[in-house]
Amino acid sequence: MTESLDAVLEQVEQELSASNVKPATTSDIAAKAPTFTNLTPAKQASVKSLDHLYAVKLDAEAVLGRADLSVEDMLNLGVGSVVELDRFVSDPVDLIVQNVRVARGEVVVVNDQFAIRITEIIGA
Repeated sequence: MTESLDAVLEQVEQELSASNVKPATTSDIAAKAPTFTNLTPAKQASVKSLDHLYAVKLDAEAVLGRADLSVEDMLNLGVGSVVELDRFVSDPVDLIVQNVRVARGEVVVVNDQFAIRITEIIGA
């Protein structure tokens, strides 16, 4: 393949020399600096409003704890079974929003329903 490439390059050089085309030199090339228009910042409101985001729904879950169960243990679960979690009763509950832990808190009962009282916001 190298021979055929060499032959092609030689043929191109012969055609260039036959057509009296001379290679360009730096004096033949006219170069100039590009010109750009002046950019001005767009008019922005002094206070950005988040009102359009308030109606967006997010998935939130409270994690009391976790347990590792084998398939056999899982199949043996029934009404009244007890699953031991990896946390104590006094430990805070994690609040997970869109698979990201955002807060911790304690479980409370409000109108016969469970709720979380936030005690700590997790920083970025």
